Amino acid sequence: MALYTRRVQTVLTEEQYRSLLQLAQREHRGLSVLIREAVESAYFNGPALEMRRGALRDLLSIQAPVADWEAMEGEIVRGEVEE
Repeated sequence: MALYTRRVQTVLTEEQYRSLLQLAQREHRGLSVLIREAVESAYFNGPALEMRRGALRDLLSIQAPVADWEAMEGEIVRGEVEE
């Protein structure tokens, strides 16, 4: 179960608030649950998830030379740049 530790405040119109409250009551769920799920759906699933997948595909398509991790880590620590 997620531990919610950050509070966010927003301002809604009376109509938005009433509509969300009615929906929450109909579904027997809290208003905050609906809002968290909406944020999750809009920004962390769907379009946002596809954007991250696209970025991963782009990153994986780069034909960069790759050594084993220990060698690469050593280069990073030493600040070496291969040209």
